[in-house]
Amino acid sequence: MVGSSNITNPWPFLLPALMLSCLFFLLPTINMIFLSLTSESGIGFGNFRDFFATPHLTQALMRSLLVALFSTVIAGFVAWPLAYFIVFCVKEKWRPLFLLAILAPFWTSFTIRAFSWQLVLSDNGVIAWLIEQLTGLSIALGFLYTMKASVFGLALFGSMLCTFTLYGALVSIDKKVIEAASTLGAKPLQIFRDIILPLGLPGWLAGIVLSFIVCIGDYAVPTLLGGGLKPVLAQIMLSVLKGTYNLSQAATIATILATTVIICAAPLVLLRHIFRRSILA
Repeated sequence: MVGSSNITNPWPFLLPALMLSCLFFLLPTINMIFLSLTSESGIGFGNFRDFFATPHLTQALMRSLLVALFSTVIAGFVAWPLAYFIVFCVKEKWRPLFLLAILAPFWTSFTIRAFSWQLVLSDNGVIAWLIEQLTGLSIALGFLYTMKASVFGLALFGSMLCTFTLYGALVSIDKKVIEAASTLGAKPLQIFRDIILPLGLPGWLAGIVLSFIVCIGDYAVPTLLGGGLKPVLAQIMLSVLKGTYNLSQAATIATILATTVIICAAPLVLLRHIFRRSILA
């Protein structure tokens, strides 16, 4: 009886996780929002009015959105052929090796990876050296310390997240369904459109959301690859903390960044929920 009551009552298992979530996530978030509403004139929305009245801050917000959007779109497109190849073109016993190759960069610090790409993408880096060796021409790539370099670095990281979440969705597809469709005369493109794509979309959308969250709030890649010449919002937030140590302004920037993530990610989360319900139905 005791065992059955423990199984039917999940709260003894959920309470520790809920308490830790409140301690390390909810309380700091509430404190951040409170700080963002605090200014010298009292509690209000003055910090937010000042933010949207400052051109370089609003431009940094738009820049953060664009970098995250382009990075996530590239990562999402790259994830499909990678995950599809591993699931449907690689024998099951070899899949762990391919997954390991994708996972290996996660074992290295994000900052160290950005530094390593500096060596590759710089005007006297590996790519420029290869071009010189192959063509005899010494050219300046002009790629490093641009927004394109930031998008490139973030898209690499986002493609790993999208590939793993999409792989989890595709590998769970019952192969008998695909075999039955093929037996009934369905073409490969029809199988992909009617079976693989709908069943893979929930996992793919989950990866898109995770990738967007990481890309819009990242500091290391825009600093090391983008150079900080056109700063994103995360860079400005850190410069505020390093410079004036204005906690209220930094909290305002963080709150706006978090709100932007919620506004952009909420439709994708809802869409993923709709797809999951339609599949289960």
